Amino acid sequence: MKTLIKISSLLIFTSVIFMACQKETSFEQGNSTTSVGSLSVDASGNCLGSVVSGTYMKDTAIKASNYVDVSVQVDTVGTYTISSDTVNGYYFKATGTFGATGTATVRLVGGGMPLVIGTNIFRVTYNGSVCDFTVTVTAPPPPTGGSAAFTFNCTGATPAGTYVAGTALTATNSITLNVNITTIGTWSVTTSPAINGITFSATGTFAATGTQTITLLGSGTPTAAGTHTFNVTGGTSACTFQVITTAVAIPDYFPRTAYSNWSYDENVTGQGLDTFLSKVIPQTFTTGGNTYNIIMYAYDAALPFDTLGYYRRSGANYYEWGDMSYGILNIPVRGEFIFLKDDQAVNTKWNSTQFSGTATDPSSGATFSATLRWEFTIVQKDASVTVNGTPYANTIQVKQELQVQNGAIWIPAYYYQNYFARDKGLIKQQVYDMSTGTAALIYTDDVKRLVIY
Repeated sequence: MKTLIKISSLLIFTSVIFMACQKETSFEQGNSTTSVGSLSVDASGNCLGSVVSGTYMKDTAIKASNYVDVSVQVDTVGTYTISSDTVNGYYFKATGTFGATGTATVRLVGGGMPLVIGTNIFRVTYNGSVCDFTVTVTAPPPPTGGSAAFTFNCTGATPAGTYVAGTALTATNSITLNVNITTIGTWSVTTSPAINGITFSATGTFAATGTQTITLLGSGTPTAAGTHTFNVTGGTSACTFQVITTAVAIPDYFPRTAYSNWSYDENVTGQGLDTFLSKVIPQTFTTGGNTYNIIMYAYDAALPFDTLGYYRRSGANYYEWGDMSYGILNIPVRGEFIFLKDDQAVNTKWNSTQFSGTATDPSSGATFSATLRWEFTIVQKDASVTVNGTPYANTIQVKQELQVQNGAIWIPAYYYQNYFARDKGLIKQQVYDMSTGTAALIYTDDVKRLVIY
C-alpha cells in the first residue's frame, strides 16, 4: 500500500530489477513507557512468595480485603498491568508504575464473586511471564434469624461493565443497590424474568441491621442493542434501572472518517528526519462505480496539501485506487487493489491484478517493457507492536511485495512491511531492498496525535 509514501527511483533486478526509493511510517508517541520484568516463580511454576489474604465464600462478593501479593523482578521501570484469569467468577488485578528496578511486591486486588465451593488455581501474567497461586472457596456461614426484612432502591444505581449485543456477560457486569435492613437473615434479590436475554441477581445473609449495599451479578447474553428497563424485586420493595446495550463494534484498521488526521515523523536513511501531516477530507472520489475517501498530505502545515491516495473499504477488505506502479512505470497504470484483509489468518496470501508498461533504467536511461503485480501476505495477526516506546495491541502486519514477471516466474523487486493497528490505522511502514534484505528507507513515524471527529 502506497499510504504516506512517494517513490523517487527504480530498483534493478537480474536483467530488469527496479530500485525504489520510498519512505516509511509509524504512530502515536506516549509520555510513559511500559515496564519490563518478570514474575518470580518457583520450580513448580507457583508465584514465588505469594500471599493470599482475605476469606473467600460462595456467593459472597469479593472485598478490598481479598488480595494476593506476588513478587516481581523489575528490569526496566515504567507502567505495569498484572492480572490473573477469571476463575469461578472472580479474579485479581493490579496496575501502577515501577519507579525502580529490582525485586518488588505487587498487590493484586480481587474482584467478582465466587460461584461454587472448592479450590481454584489462578494464572497470573506479566510481560510474557506466568505463575500460579491457589485460593480456597468455602461455604458461607449458616443463615441466622430466618429471612431478612429489608427495603432497597435503585436511586443512583449504574450498571457496571460493558454490554454489547451478542457478547455474554462476565463477572464485571453488575448493579449495586442501597439497602436498609430491619431484620437480619437470608435475602434474595433478582430482576427475573430476563430482559433482552440477561438477568441480575444475588443471594446472601445480612448479619446486621442498618444501611449497606448489595451487588447483583449479571448473567446471560444481550440479544439486541438499545436501552432496556429492569425491574428489581426482593424484600418488601421494588425499583427499576436501565441498561444500555451497544451494537457489535466493527473493527477498523484503516480509519477513513472525514477530518481524521495524523502527524508522522519520517526518518529516511541518508536524508535525515522529516515530518509531514496527513488528513482525510470530507470530499470523496468516485470511479468505476466505487466511492473512495481522499487522504491529503503536506510536509509543512503552512504549505498547501496534496493528494496522498484514494481508499475505500468493503467488509473486511481495504482498497487503494491510483497508480498501481507507484511511479515505477513511465506512464501511470491506474486501478485498485486490496492492501489489507482484516479477517484472514496468518500466512494468507493474495495478489493484485497484473499491470504492464514501460520503465526507464536510472543508470543507463534505456527503456524496457515490464509486467508487474503486488503480492500480499499476512505476517502477524492480533499482535502487539511497539513503535518508539508506545505499544499497539491488535495489530496486523502485512508484507506487500512488488514482483516482476520473468517468463513463467515472478521475481521480487522490493517489499514493504505495513503495520495496521485496530482503530488507529497505519502505525509503521518500512520498505526493504531485496538485494540486501534490510530496510533501505525507514521512517518510523510517530503519530503525535490521532483525532477522529
